[in-house]
Amino acid sequence: MNRMIVPIAALFAISTSAAGAPHATSGYNVLTCEGKTLALDQGHSLTIFSGKGILLSVPGSPDHMSSVECLGTVENMPDKAFKASGYCFHVDRDGDKWMDHWWSDSSMKKGRWEQTGLSGKYMVAPSTGTYVYTDLSSESWCKGVSNWELDR
Repeated sequence: MNRMIVPIAALFAISTSAAGAPHATSGYNVLTCEGKTLALDQGHSLTIFSGKGILLSVPGSPDHMSSVECLGTVENMPDKAFKASGYCFHVDRDGDKWMDHWWSDSSMKKGRWEQTGLSGKYMVAPSTGTYVYTDLSSESWCKGVSNWELDR
């Protein structure tokens, strides 16, 4: 497993709240990840990663303790700027599913996400929100926490 040595402020940062669904309006995605970095040029790289984890929101909320699987990319520029985006797939304890598309770049204070329901109670109008990712990786382990919030 490679440790992400890139600024991954956007990694796995997506929420789960859908307008009209009985969701929490904020929470955390806790993930472990692995990735591969391709050097494109001096100081310019592309990292492709995958991650798995769990969503923590309000106990009793249908999305609490849902599984999360994510795929994404981070492009790091020679000037230390970055662009990141990807998708996360969620399954709750009832087996209902939804997907998030997320994105961020070095000009944004918070990343953005848009959620689309795939089955069951999440088949409602798409919802949007923000997130902040905290990289907790070490030299031997890739992990992080995404603090997300539904747009109000």
